[in-house]
Amino acid sequence: MDKIFIILFIGFLIGGFFLIQSGSKKDKKKRERLALTGGFAIGNYEGRSMSNNRTYSIAYTYLVDSNELRGGDGHCYDDSSKAAEVFTDPQKTKTGDKFLVLYNKDKPKESIIRLDYPIKDSTDFKRYVKEFEQMRKQVNE
Repeated sequence: MDKIFIILFIGFLIGGFFLIQSGSKKDKKKRERLALTGGFAIGNYEGRSMSNNRTYSIAYTYLVDSNELRGGDGHCYDDSSKAAEVFTDPQKTKTGDKFLVLYNKDKPKESIIRLDYPIKDSTDFKRYVKEFEQMRKQVNE
């Protein structure tokens, strides 16, 4: 009986590991796809979901075709070390801070926030859009 329990327990651990890995890969592909094909918007930081002093998700709003949409992103720390720092440190953001949002042009509710692209004014937004468009052009060559 103990051997069966041990075998089942190990099976559940291995299965859980693979589930977590497949979820991470799926999110990474989504982030890459939106970086290469997504639309651009200015996101307003709304807050963060936390538990035991650990951030789990960033809440934000953004406009697409005059429609305000709400987003949540629990993987923005993957984008860069700067994004990870902003994601994990609540002192780095306050409600109303603005960041670049990339969204799916066909399904605008699907989006990510780029915490490594803070927006102070319209010139920041234009510069980031130009940066992404140049990167996309290089990838497609």
